[in-house]
Amino acid sequence: MKIIRRIKEWLPSDRTLILFPIIHCILYEVLIRVSIFGTWREFYCALDEKLPLVKWFMIPYVSWFFFIGFAAWYFWKTDRTQLRRYVKCLLISVIPVYFVFIFFPTCLPLRPEHMEGPGLIPFIFNFMFAVDVPHDIFPSLHVIWAAITAIALAHSERFSSREWKAALCVITILISVSTFMVKQHSVLDTPGAVPFVLLGWYLTYSAGCA
Repeated sequence: MKIIRRIKEWLPSDRTLILFPIIHCILYEVLIRVSIFGTWREFYCALDEKLPLVKWFMIPYVSWFFFIGFAAWYFWKTDRTQLRRYVKCLLISVIPVYFVFIFFPTCLPLRPEHMEGPGLIPFIFNFMFAVDVPHDIFPSLHVIWAAITAIALAHSERFSSREWKAALCVITILISVSTFMVKQHSVLDTPGAVPFVLLGWYLTYSAGCA
């Protein structure tokens, strides 16, 4: 179709590269705190109740920030066209998620309110509990963003080898698993992210794309 071809050929402008993360953060913060229905639907499965909270999974969970930050820095320094493709893939994948959050607001009631104990890990947990409420969990933006970052890096010349692709896959899996092992997401939120990732990949990196 003509519109599909145009989307495949389109790349974001410099203004979009700057505005997208700013607008996303603002919109996300609003959506996780305001529901048009006045509440959020509890969304989890029996496996979520059986899985323990494993505090060491906070390490890969937090590494997400460094992972996407590195990708943005790397493409900015080495290849602005690849940076535009990366942001394009994020835009295509993330924008539909906003509509899910608006019309199907979800929450996870299994997360503890506080983690006791000294050390860095409990501090990070309690900081996360304070700033990131477990609302609008399905699908997981954490997983979507990590997977697209891995895809984008795998399509770059520097990280296109088999070894690097395997490493990127492991990083993405660890980040994805960490989302429900720290009780920020349900197990269901990871497979729920897959269609959005595939949509972004197809319209950005599949054969015939610019």
